[in-house]
Amino acid sequence: MVTARFVGTVAVLTAAAVTVVLWVLPSPTDYAPSNPRWNGLRSIAREYGATGVVSFDALPSGANTVLVVIPSRPPTAAEVTRLRGFLAAGGTLVLMDDFGAGNAVLEGLAVAARFSGHPLADGLFNHRNPRLPRIVDIAPGAVTAGVKQLVLNHATTISPPGDLQAVAWSSAVSYLDTNDSGRREAGEPVGPFPVVATGRAGGGTLVLVADSSVLLNAMLPLGDNRRFAANLFALGGARSKVLLDEAHLPHGRLDAAKIRLRAGRAIVSRPLPAFILTAVALAVPLMSLLTPTRR
Repeated sequence: MVTARFVGTVAVLTAAAVTVVLWVLPSPTDYAPSNPRWNGLRSIAREYGATGVVSFDALPSGANTVLVVIPSRPPTAAEVTRLRGFLAAGGTLVLMDDFGAGNAVLEGLAVAARFSGHPLADGLFNHRNPRLPRIVDIAPGAVTAGVKQLVLNHATTISPPGDLQAVAWSSAVSYLDTNDSGRREAGEPVGPFPVVATGRAGGGTLVLVADSSVLLNAMLPLGDNRRFAANLFALGGARSKVLLDEAHLPHGRLDAAKIRLRAGRAIVSRPLPAFILTAVALAVPLMSLLTPTRR
């Protein structure tokens, strides 16, 4: 005979097993911090201790904090306001964008710089493909220290850089593939074009990178991309905390489940919920032992 105690035990164990699987199972989604494939960000999450945040409401004080935002969709006006507060507190915002979603952030921050949104290609200076331009015109600075070349992946350009200082440019033979034909055609703008720019914004530091793919697992080993990443993450100081905005990354079902699990863990880690959960966990098996079994 199947008892209520047995059914309850099976349900609890099943829920626990599902939770563990969802927690440890790597995501296949583009830019997912747990994704170990070429298109994921697990390398920076592990090598540089980048911590995911699912809401700008939970942003810490800006000092000594580097926030990386790779927007697959534009943030809301309220979210931009929180980013403005983060910069005002002395934070470092690294905005990495390919085709224009980051312009909503720049507009909300009253920064004149913009991502052009047009694909950058280079038939001469590239890594096997014109859409993987090799950037060798690099100015010295904190962002580019030790960086002699960058390899971008389906990048765009920064036009105009506004009050920000450009520190890396594509070559003179690069061009904007404005009609996305895959080849250079008459009338298409020719380089050099700014691809990395930095400067002060609202009391903090703003870095624009015209490519959202530089930090991917497959891109880090190319050129000096890994050194570039280390420079970005060190902008907050020797003990800088690196945060990765997950709220605006692409999400699959597994990613959504992981976000809910992390949110739940954050809740139960507080003193009162942790006490209640511990009390329930101890009370349930104790009540089962004290309840007489019917024969």
